[in-house]
Amino acid sequence: MPGQDSNILKQVPNWKQLLQTVGNRGIVQNIPLILYGSFLAILYITLNHEAENTIRRINETGRQLKELRWKYVDEKTQIMGMIKESQLEKSVSHLHLQKTKVPPHKIIVSQSIQHENQ
Repeated sequence: MPGQDSNILKQVPNWKQLLQTVGNRGIVQNIPLILYGSFLAILYITLNHEAENTIRRINETGRQLKELRWKYVDEKTQIMGMIKESQLEKSVSHLHLQKTKVPPHKIIVSQSIQHENQ
C-alpha cells in the first residue's frame, strides 16, 4: 500500500506546485461560495439567537400570566368572602343597620292603572 501512494504521486508531475496552484486558484475562484456560506452561517447564528430570546420572552410572559392568574383567583376569593350575608352584617354593624325581620313585598301594578297614567 505505501508503495502505491508513492507511485500515484510520481505520476503527477511536480505535485507540490500543482497542489499550491490549484489551492490558490480554488480559493480565489470560490470566494463567492465562501462568502455565501459565511453569510448563511451568520444568518443561522442570528436567527437562532433571536429564537432563543423569543422563547425566553414567552417563558417570562407565561410566568407573569401564571402569577396574575393566582392574584385574580386570590382577589376573587376575598371578594366572594366579603359579599357573604354574615360578612355584610358585620361590616355594616357600625352603621347600626340590621337584617329585616319582615320579608319583602311584591308590588303588583295592574294594567288599568298603567293605562290611566299614560
